[in-house]
Amino acid sequence: MVQLYNLHPFGSQQVVPCKLEPERFCGGGPDALFVAAGSKVEAFAVAGQELCQPRCAFSTLGRVLRLVYSEAGDYLVAIEEKNQATFLRAYVNWRSKRTENSRVCIRMVGHNVEAPFRETFRDQMSIVEMPLSETPLCISCCPVKGDLLVGCTNKLVLFSLKYQIINEEFPVLDFERSLIIHIHNITPVEISFCVGYVAVMSDLEVLILKLESNPKNGESVHHHPYKPNSPVTQANDEGTSNETLQLESEDFVICQKPMELLGQNSEQSGVSVTLESTGLDDEKIKYFHVQHLLYRRFAPDISSYVLSDDIKLHSLQLLPIYQTDSLTSERKNLSQEKELLSLFCFFSLPHVGYLYLVVKSVELMSVYQYPEKSQQAVLTPQFLHVITSNNLQCFTVRCSAAAAREEDPYVDSTLKACPPVSMDVCALRIQLFIGLKAICHFKNHIILLTKADPEAIPERREAPRRLLSRKDTSVKLKTPPVAEAGWNLYIVNTISPVQLYKEMVDYSNTYKTAKTQSCIHLLSEAHLLVRAALMDASQLEPGEKAELLEAFKESCGHLGDCYSRLMMLFGNLLEKLS
Repeated sequence: MVQLYNLHPFGSQQVVPCKLEPERFCGGGPDALFVAAGSKVEAFAVAGQELCQPRCAFSTLGRVLRLVYSEAGDYLVAIEEKNQATFLRAYVNWRSKRTENSRVCIRMVGHNVEAPFRETFRDQMSIVEMPLSETPLCISCCPVKGDLLVGCTNKLVLFSLKYQIINEEFPVLDFERSLIIHIHNITPVEISFCVGYVAVMSDLEVLILKLESNPKNGESVHHHPYKPNSPVTQANDEGTSNETLQLESEDFVICQKPMELLGQNSEQSGVSVTLESTGLDDEKIKYFHVQHLLYRRFAPDISSYVLSDDIKLHSLQLLPIYQTDSLTSERKNLSQEKELLSLFCFFSLPHVGYLYLVVKSVELMSVYQYPEKSQQAVLTPQFLHVITSNNLQCFTVRCSAAAAREEDPYVDSTLKACPPVSMDVCALRIQLFIGLKAICHFKNHIILLTKADPEAIPERREAPRRLLSRKDTSVKLKTPPVAEAGWNLYIVNTISPVQLYKEMVDYSNTYKTAKTQSCIHLLSEAHLLVRAALMDASQLEPGEKAELLEAFKESCGHLGDCYSRLMMLFGNLLEKLS
């Protein structure tokens, strides 16, 4: 169930001054936005007083099909198409690209750079060619390590991020193809990769894996090398193909039944996964074993007897929550080091979204029912943002509640408490936009692409009077050939957590007398909002953190007061009944 409130999590919005219609875009760390149109990429500032101002622009070697930025390594990777061929390229040191005509170095992945040319990399952008034997379909970067995972048909290729050290001040970024994950019976449409966790999504299937290194305590290592003709692979392939051939015909459409398998049971999904190590140095091989965490398959809705894109999954995402300890003396010089505390996986059908917890235990946390057909969604530690054709919707999430229990197992005691994970989610706002097409999120910015399709203009076709008929007098819809669709790229800033917290508290006052349960629910949402912001306190200024701590203490008092009032109401009711 989804509770609906009318709050204001969205603040100001600005238009990004793109010269060409955006085809792909993504956030570039804390201070940049990349926008790709055809074979050109523009970078815009998204921080400080120069918000939405152009920073640099560069040409790619082909039309950009996919675009992803990695904050670890500060590089941009793209799947490009040219002359009906698809390529994978990484753009390194892009901040040195001052003008579009500046020199660019093109090099092959894994090739050592000769000494005379190394110093030139300091002041120019590099394009790293990453050849593949198969066509790349999708890409994902690890937010912690910066490693790159590439999805191809029936396989995933892992490129480990490494550096060629020139001197202490300037390392050259490079990659090494270290692992191939062969996955049979599923073709990836989207993938997500984070610290050894891999999520793979096809049109109607989701598979979550964990890549493990050598187990501790002297346990045996389960290393499954890739064998194309292995009995397991042949059995899975032949069994599926024979069954399909027996059942399929021109008169029938065979749909597999929906399935959800958690933990070790997900190995029974029929999806075969094997590892093939490709690193040059065996000592650097990191992953040896695959642990299956989740497999879920959805059945298409064939009530209309037509299979369409309306039933496909979208918006696969792994969201990590870190535990950063930069106060101890041992980590003063490693303040950026992050330790994974919790990991969540989100994916969505057009009318419902699913949020899973996948660390230590695998469980379904929340189900999101959308009032309209969704096109895309992005998950953050505080909210879930969903776009339909004309609405931007903001839902609350339970990630901070789950992470709090991972951080402190004794949080639910007589001295500590936290709102439960099972609490109903709520929609804070439904904001109207015309022609929403795509969304991305980074830091406190939501990027929206809108494109207003030209309206069909009715045009009456008049026939000669002597040939009047029902067909001749019908109205025909015709699109003017001159009309072009208008588009805009917006940066929508979300308001500060403290400001939204105060609005939630004021809103809850309307429920104090009549609907105490709704009051508790909204105050719990406010508490989780502040808690989630404090769990990412490494990005906060000292003043902001102090303000959040004060709001956190205040929210605890509000919840205690609301629960006390509820207990008094129950006590009075019991007295009257007795």
